[in-house]
Amino acid sequence: MNIKVVLEYDGAGFAGWQQQARGRTVEAELKRALRELTGNDHVVYGAGRTDAGAHAAGQVANFQFEGRIPTERLAAALNARLPEDVAVLSAAPVPDGFHARFSARWRRYRYRYLDRAARPALERGRCWHVRGKLDVKAMSRAADALCGKHDWTTFCSASEPAGARVREMRSATVRRRGEFVELELVAEGFLRGLARSIAGALAEVGRGRKPAGWVGELLRGRDRRLAPKTAPAGGLTLVEVIY
Repeated sequence: MNIKVVLEYDGAGFAGWQQQARGRTVEAELKRALRELTGNDHVVYGAGRTDAGAHAAGQVANFQFEGRIPTERLAAALNARLPEDVAVLSAAPVPDGFHARFSARWRRYRYRYLDRAARPALERGRCWHVRGKLDVKAMSRAADALCGKHDWTTFCSASEPAGARVREMRSATVRRRGEFVELELVAEGFLRGLARSIAGALAEVGRGRKPAGWVGELLRGRDRRLAPKTAPAGGLTLVEVIY
């Protein structure tokens, strides 16, 4: 049976979603919980790789489940075996053709800046503390250039294949919510480092160090040598995967 799960996790203690030779990962924790539950190893497909230190409120994964436990009890059974910084929000059967990554149409990420004088205590590790008020209107104007289908070479990791760096950005918005400034990006896919690089560039605009048009110039330049400083991972959250 093909099962789709939606997870949330605090990324502070993880080396990212994707299982790797070294470092604790969310994928490995989920696979361990499945093995404890069924006695079998499972192949797990995630909707997207999140960076080390980045969080998720709506990560999606799927796997073929052969256990005896009813689907309606699966989320609770997994949560009983997962660490406290990972939780399965829901588990449901889906058609065999469903794939968490390849069936996804859009992914929604949020980046949070805190631009007050005092450092965060309650929200530490969940935002980027930027001293000095950010110019949200200038950041919003700069973000307008990101919408559409582009080659993201300037903003993505050099490890991404040169011929596969074109993605469509459906929306890019910046708004103030209380003490926080929130950047929301919705795209068909996010290359490695893309969201945090965009967040870093917009911070330069918000601080008045660069004009709003600079972000569009970077994008059109398609040159890794122009890459802006990457924003800290703790401010980034995968909010939703849209199918």
